[in-house]
Amino acid sequence: MEYQIFQKLKEKDIPPYVYAYPTRSAQREEKIDVFNIWKEEDNYTKDVINLYLHYPFCKYKCGFCNLYSIANNELEIQNKYIDAMCEQIKLYKSIISKRKIKTIFLGGGTPMLIVKENIEKIISTLDETFPNWRNDCDEFCIEASSDSIVNAGPTEIKFLVEKGITRVNIGIQSFKKKDINNFGRFYEEDVNFKAIQILKECGVKNISTDLIAGFIGQTKENFLESVEILTSLQPNTISLYHLRIRPDSKFGKEGNYNKNPDAIYYEWYDEAREIILKNGFKQDTNVRFIKENGGYIQQDYQFKSYPVLGIGAGARSYTSTADYIIGGGSKPDITQILEYIENVENNTLKTEKVYHLNDEERIRRKLVLNLYKFDENEIHEKYGNKYDYIFKNLLKELLENNLVSEENGIYMLTKEGYKYRDIISWGFFSEEVINRDKEFYKGLEANNKERSIC
Repeated sequence: MEYQIFQKLKEKDIPPYVYAYPTRSAQREEKIDVFNIWKEEDNYTKDVINLYLHYPFCKYKCGFCNLYSIANNELEIQNKYIDAMCEQIKLYKSIISKRKIKTIFLGGGTPMLIVKENIEKIISTLDETFPNWRNDCDEFCIEASSDSIVNAGPTEIKFLVEKGITRVNIGIQSFKKKDINNFGRFYEEDVNFKAIQILKECGVKNISTDLIAGFIGQTKENFLESVEILTSLQPNTISLYHLRIRPDSKFGKEGNYNKNPDAIYYEWYDEAREIILKNGFKQDTNVRFIKENGGYIQQDYQFKSYPVLGIGAGARSYTSTADYIIGGGSKPDITQILEYIENVENNTLKTEKVYHLNDEERIRRKLVLNLYKFDENEIHEKYGNKYDYIFKNLLKELLENNLVSEENGIYMLTKEGYKYRDIISWGFFSEEVINRDKEFYKGLEANNKERSIC
């Protein structure tokens, strides 16, 4: 099932941001021992590892969010969950300790809500289990909402910086109160300003921020005003996303949004990009713009095929031979989280869902994620021209359409290529991944229809 890339370009389709290949939707249920997967990884990489620590709790569930998270404020459950995460880190000591921990990402959910004592537990576990991690780690990130930063206050943020946090990622999404309330948060616009100010005062090295275009009632003028405001505050990193509604999000279940964004948002993107570049930022990826200390090192390493080990319920892991999830299904709930805690306590953790990668899929992953700079010489050195059918003809067409440039076998996206990068990336997906993705979301949409009938 070929992805009709040039038809999609003609239609100016806006696919979801491609941050991983294969997609989560391509995984299928399968129980496999994690230690066997990482034993296989030794045949591909031996020296480095990235840790993703997943905290699935939020104060509220945003309408656009389809990540593995639930709205839950019960401290007793959260304490047990942190204990389980720390125990899982210890259980995986043999996997982690022989490699250098290059990055740590504490994601969610809203991990900024983790109480100080539990942050201490996580850091102490890392210190006790991997005494040299601080010497090797290039980035330690925590995700946050603006109100979680303000509620934490300067004392807590300084504590995080002292413990090694180098990047705080804030899902600001908009500086307009109507948008903020629309996606399910109920605070005033000034909270965004306060959050950034606190992070600056506390010396956070990389203040990383997100904005989204496409909320109901949002105008281009309002979106661009948010862009202007954010650039004036001079964070280190700005990421721009189109609102893409998935059927497993609250908005998707309610049916108030179109599933596919309107092509008009490409015009919004063009104007936003010019505003950001004029304010001293440089473009890093199709969605990300950076200044001094800016960026997203874990994702950069992941795109370069450095393996990522996920810790916690619903955390994804990325290796050279398999992508997998432990302790969480596609519909997150408290029962799954409690089951994860129990399985850690009993040392019975197994993968929930897996997608296995062969040589072809590993090459596709490089193409899908790395057209910012793709070196076909590396592929030819390893495989000869055996897999040229995956990319040679499409890269030629992309060259002819000025979407990539080429020099000595190294391909890079042009300015137009950056804008349409996600369409281009889908052009290198395998038929199996495309089919599985369609099957997965078709099933979710069918569930939504059944729910509405009932």
